[in-house]
Amino acid sequence: MEELLLNVDPEKKERIINSAMKEFSVNTFQKASTNTIVEDAAISKGLLFHYFGNKEKLYNYLEYFVIKVIMESIIDGLDWEQKDIILRLKEIAMIKLKVFQKYPYLTDFSLIVFKDKTADEIMRINPDFPLELYSEIYTKNVDYAFFKEGIDVKKAIDIIRWTLEKYSDEVRLEIQKGQREFDYRFIEKEFLSYITILKSSFYKSN
Repeated sequence: MEELLLNVDPEKKERIINSAMKEFSVNTFQKASTNTIVEDAAISKGLLFHYFGNKEKLYNYLEYFVIKVIMESIIDGLDWEQKDIILRLKEIAMIKLKVFQKYPYLTDFSLIVFKDKTADEIMRINPDFPLELYSEIYTKNVDYAFFKEGIDVKKAIDIIRWTLEKYSDEVRLEIQKGQREFDYRFIEKEFLSYITILKSSFYKSN
């Protein structure tokens, strides 16, 4: 299916994926309508089934796509030489926001389809994915010497990650509701204001 979709105009593929994730997010699989998907994507039903076969295969592809697009975006977009874990976590959050801006229903769809799956089951959806490399996004080349003596580094990183992810999620929801625009520089500036506080709490003084 992925090879077949390589021939699809990228803008059209994006419309199909967004329309399908939206429909599966607001309805159960049984109630989701392919008629609504094709109408929203401005394509024919025949074309949808040509690419995906049926509704179940479309749904399964979206499960695969969600993992693929997020993980590949992080792996390809991350500065692997960034030694500061706080700045690396900020990078990851910003990369995810860019993905969510392109696919606004990705988070809602993910919460529905993955809620009853274990991490291992989710990873097995794309068995060819370089999981070992992805598992290093929080560790490779990271310098833990920035942290204050006596700090539980693992717990500190969890607190930092939760803080940045929570802020990122609030931004995503505001954008989705039309309450703010996706202004990369302004959002990054807000991230940095939180980072200043986090560094003063967990890092050694310069």
